[in-house]
Amino acid sequence: MKIAGLIIGILLMVLSSIVLLVCLALPSATNNRVNFEEALLGIIPSVLVFFLALVVTVLSALMLIKGKKNNAAQAGQTAPPQH
Repeated sequence: MKIAGLIIGILLMVLSSIVLLVCLALPSATNNRVNFEEALLGIIPSVLVFFLALVVTVLSALMLIKGKKNNAAQAGQTAPPQH
């Protein structure tokens, strides 16, 4: 589940970045047939989704790191004593 959250967060960040770039390019690419205020309808949600995805990615990465530390600590405790 932690890895799935990490992958989903990264994919959402990439997709929202693409949408953001397209919306930023719309006014200049269409010779101002789409003005900047109309492009804001795509820019604002893409920025919000980007930050939500960033939070999901960071939380998933922290849980993954914490889980690996716990697994390493448990493996050290359950190992038989070496002579």
